[in-house]
Amino acid sequence: MPSAVTEPKVTEPLYPAYLPTRPEGYSLTVNVPPFEQVEPGTRADPAKPEIFTPDAKIKNITPRIGAEIHGVQLSQLSKEGLDQVALFAAERGVLVFRDQDFKDIGFARQREIVSHYGPLHQHPSMGYPKGTSSEFHVIYADEKVGSIRDVIGPKTSYELWHIDQTFTHNTPSTTFFWVLETPSDGGGDTAFTSITEAYKALSPTFRERLHGLTCTHSNVDAIEITRRGYDRVMKEEVKADHPLIIEHPVTKEPAIFINLTAIKSINGMKPSESDLILNFLNDHIRSLDFSCRCKWEPGTVVIWDQRTVAHSAIPDYAPGSRRHMVRIAPYGSEPKAAPLKQEDVSRE
Repeated sequence: MPSAVTEPKVTEPLYPAYLPTRPEGYSLTVNVPPFEQVEPGTRADPAKPEIFTPDAKIKNITPRIGAEIHGVQLSQLSKEGLDQVALFAAERGVLVFRDQDFKDIGFARQREIVSHYGPLHQHPSMGYPKGTSSEFHVIYADEKVGSIRDVIGPKTSYELWHIDQTFTHNTPSTTFFWVLETPSDGGGDTAFTSITEAYKALSPTFRERLHGLTCTHSNVDAIEITRRGYDRVMKEEVKADHPLIIEHPVTKEPAIFINLTAIKSINGMKPSESDLILNFLNDHIRSLDFSCRCKWEPGTVVIWDQRTVAHSAIPDYAPGSRRHMVRIAPYGSEPKAAPLKQEDVSRE
């Protein structure tokens, strides 16, 4: 006979002060006007002396993406050290800092550290800890509220590669994401993929065709329609145009700025033409050749540069399991088109 399904044991959250609240309900998406932003990574010492210390243990997650860091405490870094984090994140895409005290340093100090990288994004619908504000984005699942699978509905796969909040002129940069509690039976990892390495994997002929294209990004998506209703979402639409191939403001590397949760079309193309290219690129960036998976452990803080990598949640944990996370995302500079390099010009 088949074994019975074991229901998750009902327990209290380890960090009740971080439970999501939203007393004001849904808010209008902030249509941030374009502004000039100095990128902290451009100020950093390339040697990164506050990260590469004698006590630090640093290893690449894969040759192409990611680094895992032990022995560096984010809360103790100077402003120069925080600049070095920005540069390292721009270079490696995603940084996994272990054994951090970040979740225990208080909301004000957390906000202060992430604000070093730019003005903070304010989420229009997600909950935040009591006593804070919508800069704190709490991701919470348990046996009462369900998980993202319940929000999206039945699907064969919940893989959803995206870049956060690309529908404003300035877009998120050096983003902080930390763990409070993970499912007791495992799961709930986060996947990252390098959009700079994805660009390099394309042929020069195809790269050349992508340069010069722009896309319209909009905050109208299926999840927000589910949360707030179609009519309201359309009335409150926020949108911006961005190059399909952007130049990273720190490394100057070209990257495929693909985000199908926000992109509606490639400007100047018919829908079938646009869909063909966008769907190909979305499938392309999923390659295991330049992606990695972050396993969450107590005390982990993940920092990623949203102009270097895209990411996807992996909601593979058992229904009713508790997963408790917090994200703060600062705005960086406005994405600029990457110039076409000589090696990317096809020889036809």
